[in-house]
Amino acid sequence: MKIPSPQEAQIRFFSSIYRDSVTSAEIRVPFDNLDNGTRVLSNESECINYIALYGGHHFYKLYAAYASTTFEKIEGRDIEIIDWGCGQALATCVLIDYLIEKNINLNVSSITLIEPSTFALQRGQSLVQRMFQNNPSTHSVVRLVNKYIDALTPNDLVSEPDSIKIHLFSNIIDVEGFDLTQLYQLISSSFQGINRVICTSPDNGRQQRLETFYNLFPSHQVSRASSSSEPINREVFYAATGRYQERTITRCERQFTVNLTQR
Repeated sequence: MKIPSPQEAQIRFFSSIYRDSVTSAEIRVPFDNLDNGTRVLSNESECINYIALYGGHHFYKLYAAYASTTFEKIEGRDIEIIDWGCGQALATCVLIDYLIEKNINLNVSSITLIEPSTFALQRGQSLVQRMFQNNPSTHSVVRLVNKYIDALTPNDLVSEPDSIKIHLFSNIIDVEGFDLTQLYQLISSSFQGINRVICTSPDNGRQQRLETFYNLFPSHQVSRASSSSEPINREVFYAATGRYQERTITRCERQFTVNLTQR
């Protein structure tokens, strides 16, 4: 699968949000790597630096995952996006950009952003609105849930059974700070109907959590499952040199569709 470069695709996320963050970031060597990108961000400077350090990696992993998802088959349908542990909603921003880039017409009825950092959540809302700026007819409801995943209850989540749910787990399932069984139970009790689950993570030795999460769903409910661990070589900002250069982006990806109307 050939993943377009930003120059080939003219991606607005990459050219605007990512490169703007690199320009604005205050990164010094030796630099703060924000606990390898797992820290709950506490101020705007950390938010900007996070995108500069990791935004390119997020983009290429997500773009590859979306390219292997057949969104064209659900054109014209109402969809809900649920971005779990969303940080600054980069997974949602890249998805919106991908759909616009590919001229895929989905009616995004709602976007739920779940994140414990108030600073990151507010910036995520702003960035999502920025991605929609050239589509003034879009009337998506954006819901903000300022909680850790383990603190969520079904009352925090709003969903319509007839819509298609797209669950985004970008660099979060591999984090060992929450209970996967509890997350599975929450999804099963809160989201009836068709759910597409897209999980991406770095190849960091904890990718078994993606398989553990996938295997929690009964096999008779699951279809269109796929996985990939093929690395991507692309040009991203490299803090050690302060320049854009080609780097190997390791990744693990697991995605599947689960029908939660079947009991």
